[in-house]
Amino acid sequence: MEALGDLWSGLHDVLTGLLHWVEAFAATPYGAWALFVLAFLESSVFPIPPDVLLIALCLGDPGSAFWFAAICAVASVTGGMAGYAIGYYGGRPLVRRLFSPARLRAVESYYDKYNAWATGIAGLTPLPYKLFTISGGAFAINFKIFVLASVLSRTARFMAVAALMFFLGEPAKAFIERYLNLLAILFVILLVLGFWLVGRRAKRIGRARERSESLSTEGRRYLVSGRVQGVSFRYFTHRLATEEGVKGRVRNLPDGRVEAQASGSPDAMVRFRRGLESGPPGSRVDEVIEERLSSTPDWESFEITY
Repeated sequence: MEALGDLWSGLHDVLTGLLHWVEAFAATPYGAWALFVLAFLESSVFPIPPDVLLIALCLGDPGSAFWFAAICAVASVTGGMAGYAIGYYGGRPLVRRLFSPARLRAVESYYDKYNAWATGIAGLTPLPYKLFTISGGAFAINFKIFVLASVLSRTARFMAVAALMFFLGEPAKAFIERYLNLLAILFVILLVLGFWLVGRRAKRIGRARERSESLSTEGRRYLVSGRVQGVSFRYFTHRLATEEGVKGRVRNLPDGRVEAQASGSPDAMVRFRRGLESGPPGSRVDEVIEERLSSTPDWESFEITY
């Protein structure tokens, strides 16, 4: 218990120091610029919410309160896009290693279903907004819905803070500051807890999806004609199959076509065929003939054969 108390005290001191450091920018000529940078970084990496500096700036210049809120909203949404990019280009390769294709697809569909609600709630409340920006990119949720929900929620939040400071001033500031340190500490705890819950939920949904798909595996043979040899079509097919959790093999035929034999869930096989119909850059797919396999071989992975 003593060690836990020391940890709490140390975390409190660090966050309090950061709060005072951020608030001090309001007394400089660079307050608005600092607000933009802080709001941008807070959407992906920085632990202190921009409300701290926004409140101080609004109290110092009440006439510009809503202008400061607009700066904060634009920077926060832009930073949210950067957080999404961090998740997409940095986190997505990681989750592909941690989760099977079936689990990844299950979580992506779950995230997309509640995309607007999750982003909106995180944008409006003390919940860690960066949790949803980074994990949203990692699981490739719909980017347009993500941006729209971010614009609405972050603008509403910062405009509400500006309105409180404009109409109530110091009394509102005293109330907020009374609980700001506690909120900052809870913010860090929620951030860690949130990422843990996302990972746990991903595993649970993925296991259910894998069990469902294992009971409904289909086997198909595809004959792809067009400009499909000499354009890395087999390597494209291998990557496509890996992403979709499809097993089987692909090879070039003497007549210029590409043959793929594959097995997977019905949904995965639909997406696999769509991918074959598109092909890699430089290819031209004229026709995809699909045949049902009378029996499905026990493939362990997807291979390129010669």
